[in-house]
Amino acid sequence: MKLFGLTAKRKLLSEQQEALLTQERAAFEGLQMALQSFGADVSPADTHTLDESIAHLGELFLLVIAGEFNSGKSSFINALLGDKVVAEGVTPTTDRITLLRYGATATETPLGDFMVERQFPADALQRMVLVDTPGANAIIRRHEELTREFIPRADLVLFVTSADRPFTESERGFLEVIREWGKKVVIVLNKVDLLEDDERLQVEQFIRENVTRLFGFTPEILAVSARTAQRARISGDEAEWKRSRFDEVERYIFETLDEEERIRLKLSSPLGVAQRLCDKYLQVVEGRMELIQQDVATIENIERQLDLFRDDIANDFHYHETEVANILADFELRGLQFFDDTIKVTNIPRMVRDSDGIRAQFEQQVVAEVPQQIETRTQALIDWMIEKNLRLWQSIMEYLRREKVPQHRDGLIGDVGGSFEYNRSALIDSVAHSAQAVVETYDRETESRALAEEVRGAIAGSALVGIGAVGLGALLVALLHTAALDFTGILAAGVLAIGGLYLIPNKRRQVKKQFRERIADLRSKLQSTIQRAFENELAQMLVRIRDAIAPYTRFIRSQREQLVNVQRKLSDVDVELERLRDAVER
Repeated sequence: MKLFGLTAKRKLLSEQQEALLTQERAAFEGLQMALQSFGADVSPADTHTLDESIAHLGELFLLVIAGEFNSGKSSFINALLGDKVVAEGVTPTTDRITLLRYGATATETPLGDFMVERQFPADALQRMVLVDTPGANAIIRRHEELTREFIPRADLVLFVTSADRPFTESERGFLEVIREWGKKVVIVLNKVDLLEDDERLQVEQFIRENVTRLFGFTPEILAVSARTAQRARISGDEAEWKRSRFDEVERYIFETLDEEERIRLKLSSPLGVAQRLCDKYLQVVEGRMELIQQDVATIENIERQLDLFRDDIANDFHYHETEVANILADFELRGLQFFDDTIKVTNIPRMVRDSDGIRAQFEQQVVAEVPQQIETRTQALIDWMIEKNLRLWQSIMEYLRREKVPQHRDGLIGDVGGSFEYNRSALIDSVAHSAQAVVETYDRETESRALAEEVRGAIAGSALVGIGAVGLGALLVALLHTAALDFTGILAAGVLAIGGLYLIPNKRRQVKKQFRERIADLRSKLQSTIQRAFENELAQMLVRIRDAIAPYTRFIRSQREQLVNVQRKLSDVDVELERLRDAVER
């Protein structure tokens, strides 16, 4: 009869235990869902371990016998079961996990390449399943791996160490693995027949002190001689049985591990597994959040560079805009002075007969190099903008190259990294590569020429041809031509003496006013047209850069949102597991 099985013997559980079992399953399912958020980055071994722990809730109590090769595990099991059930030897004899269950007859059933189930009619097996594991620290490393992989399923671990070499460094490492899974461990000090009583007490004290110091718990120690116990069972010699001290093991297994204690350990054991996995992936999330924060800082830094780039362009445009305004202001002053010098009574004959000469003089003295000066100033702004754009691409490329491999990458937990690390690195590399391609193919002259054509095209398309760089003088000289016609009419009427003194100053004021209006209109349209052309080009530059880093930006934002969500789920599960552990302990 099976004395403990949460699925088959639910009547053995109290209502409180049933409720705890239900709550544990719900917590484990929550952990499974949280881990699914990691996708391919979850270790298959961790997924398998969690699935096994959930499934194991419905099995008999699993008492796992572990220890190093030649510590006497097999002889201990045979002494406990009262027969030679498992092979013994001075060389590694166990290369598989062996599940020992109760059965009316001795049978053996393979459960896979590395696991076998044996049934045997021993009273101890009615209470639990004994698990014989391959010895740790043997030459065949796969043996130790099998044991390490099975440990998470254990409800209790009896760790066997030999009295002739107790608590070695390798045993310390193996015990650390067991404790990491939150398993209860009882130390079996075997082969004490090799020691005197005072020596045995010294060895027990040595083990107790070191386990307490290293692992923070005071272990129960069962000091026995399994070989002596086997001989005593065969011979029936009570004195030899007493010398074996094996009655302590039987008291522990059949009395201390009563039904209530086995249920408590059965409920507690998978909580340790779940908490270890929860803690592991919480650390993974925290490590990734640190990386993501670096990435967010990278994106913010790039955005700051783009803002500075835009501000620099605006400031420099204002400088060049002022220079253009100064050119037009000087032009205006020269024009006004020219009208003062030309439109006067003493110059009427020349205005009438030599309008072409005056126009030529105006173009030479007033218009002069104004179109070229405006063109030169605009070209200087274009060249600066092109150079600034190139430097921006270079800085982004170099910055991303530095961020590709973070210094604390080794700080990530376990073998988790996978697609997150690959995708992040690939995206950074892709964006940096795109920036590098732009830098390598960047032709300043071509870019400058293209932008200059756009600016000229914008000016041409704004109906400024007549007063732009190609025909500014002709339009303004037309004002003089109108004045000359007026003067011609005055002379033809013979009224110069009467109206000339009044008409000429008035015409001069009229011409100067029109000239100022034309210059103001030119200044306004020219500046707004150039500004609009540069703003369009600036917007296109920023769009190209943001489009280039968009995949990286989207990845970081989506990952941050996902990590915050997973962190919340794992934290909720962690709190629930801690609550359940407290409830089970109570």
